[in-house]
Amino acid sequence: MLNQRIEMNIMSQIKVRSQQTAGVFIILLTIIQAFPCGIHVFELWGSFAHFTLIFAVLAVIFSLILQWRVLLIYAIACFCISGTLIFPHFASTIGAGSEDFKIGEFNLYHGNPTPEAAIETLRNANVDVFTIQELNADWNSMMDAAFEENYPFKVVDPWGQCCYGIGLYSKFPILTYEIVVLGRTPAIKAIIDIRGRHTMVISLHTRPPIAPNETPERNEQLEKVAEMAAESEIPCIVLGDFNIVPWDGKFKDFLKIGNLKAVRDGFQATYPMDLGVPLIPIDHITYSGNLIPTSCEAVTIPGSDHRGLVVGFAFED
Repeated sequence: MLNQRIEMNIMSQIKVRSQQTAGVFIILLTIIQAFPCGIHVFELWGSFAHFTLIFAVLAVIFSLILQWRVLLIYAIACFCISGTLIFPHFASTIGAGSEDFKIGEFNLYHGNPTPEAAIETLRNANVDVFTIQELNADWNSMMDAAFEENYPFKVVDPWGQCCYGIGLYSKFPILTYEIVVLGRTPAIKAIIDIRGRHTMVISLHTRPPIAPNETPERNEQLEKVAEMAAESEIPCIVLGDFNIVPWDGKFKDFLKIGNLKAVRDGFQATYPMDLGVPLIPIDHITYSGNLIPTSCEAVTIPGSDHRGLVVGFAFED
């Protein structure tokens, strides 16, 4: 009898310690996502905070079924921390108003095996202004044939090599433009006359934070573009492949410095499309001034590893 009690006590202690160990582990992973402290690996892990949120929900359910109270407490804490990061980005920022124009952001992928199909998708998107990331120099003739008639105004800087070619196409007059060099990648800064309203459009493609040295480079690029947006005295739209998730602190800094707001209509992941389902939202359309987003939809682009974004805007009188 005594031996049985001792065994039960030992098993109970093992059970509690196992729950504590698992709980501390998931809490640490969650805190790292919320506070990466500028450490490259932690920042990459932070891009997947929404998966930690899902894992926390599963851990809560698992703990309730097995009546593991200790792990349940940790799982709930994990859910709260991850939820604080993620849930605000499920909220829609779409307002009311009659649409004045549509603008699109499309990363075609420089090695796209079906550029003709991708270009046809862009034609069918029926936007008034759009920007292309990873514009391949070999596609120039196809692009001109597809868009020259309906989009007579353009600024392009195509690249023959991977993978930062960029283009801006517009049905409305492009009054002025500048190809801005952001370190090792170009951006386009243009003023477009949209139905008599001068609007600044900045298109960018930052460096991906894969290598440790590219994370600060990306952050510097975002800061420089934010400063350009902040200087604008007219409505401004900044769009592109930002290579950053919206809950990242550097993206929040970007919005604050540039006096910008991000457009979203629920959680809209855009990358990667290799498996047919995107995992993280790194393509964005942001805006300032008297603009009201009236719609936001994601567009699947054949052959690309990104989904595109199309946003409708109205001018607020």
